[in-house]
Amino acid sequence: MSSPEYAAALQAQYTRRAGPIGLTVEELDFEHFPAKNGFPGIPVKAWIRFPNCAELVDGEVYAWTAKAAEVTWKDGPVTYRTWVWSSAVTRREEMMNRNLGERTSRDSNSK
Repeated sequence: MSSPEYAAALQAQYTRRAGPIGLTVEELDFEHFPAKNGFPGIPVKAWIRFPNCAELVDGEVYAWTAKAAEVTWKDGPVTYRTWVWSSAVTRREEMMNRNLGERTSRDSNSK
């Protein structure tokens, strides 16, 4: 790895240690958009924001609303759970070119 690439990788590593930036309680608005839970988790790829960057992670979703998903993922030995907008989340294996928000909207209409 060249020196600039190494520096960028090192910066990303330190930035991640600052912790992810998730949605606020006001943004989630559980009163109007109640959370649903599902097990087993749905394997996803999700964009997680950090103070100076964003990273695409492999994770799982166990909870979601009509507009957001709580992504659980590991960074080394540490497990994180962060709420992100549903448009930042895509199913991993069965990608189907749909985001989790489209999945939950369709599921909620069929009940």
